[in-house]
Amino acid sequence: MVRNIVYKKKWLDIGTGAGGVLDKLKDSANECSAVEPNNIMRNKLKKLGYKVYKSSKLAKKNYYDVVTLFHVFEHMKHPLKELNSIKSLMKKNSKLIIEVPHASDFLLKTLNLHEFKKFTFWSEHLILHVKKSLTTFLKLSNFEVEKIFGVQRYSLVNHLHWILKKKPGGHIYWNFMRLKILEKLYEKFLSLINQNDTLIVFARKK
Repeated sequence: MVRNIVYKKKWLDIGTGAGGVLDKLKDSANECSAVEPNNIMRNKLKKLGYKVYKSSKLAKKNYYDVVTLFHVFEHMKHPLKELNSIKSLMKKNSKLIIEVPHASDFLLKTLNLHEFKKFTFWSEHLILHVKKSLTTFLKLSNFEVEKIFGVQRYSLVNHLHWILKKKPGGHIYWNFMRLKILEKLYEKFLSLINQNDTLIVFARKK
């Protein structure tokens, strides 16, 4: 989904953690950099040869063609301030991609599963978004939202495990039950009722 967008571009990933996304896409981008506030993670990434900044304030201004945040935006204490800071790093017409947990997740909205709530509503998840809230934050920061949609990271088997066992990890424990065509249909169904577990937004700096 992202490879063609970062292809031969100057790309910055914010909140990159252990750097898995950098490992996957570094050969596609013309240049890749990261922001990672965790000292241990940042030092490990630097040893691997990545250019890593402690905060977005230290990254280059008006420089990047693509900026990505994968499951980072929901951790930000001051999201509008952070978006404005991120915008200052981007060239005109550059792309911003944000992926976040969906507040209308099927396990939350329809099943209202207590155990899943305890698992999902942890202290570092400061806000869970729906399409409208995510779009509003971006518009307030003067980004143009090009596309916003739901995807399903976890399978039907994972959901069945939550329902029956009240625990995560069903996609691992019951991996033998997984069927690709069934997972695709389940994702399509959840998209139709707007209850996927994840939202992705593609936006543009005006």
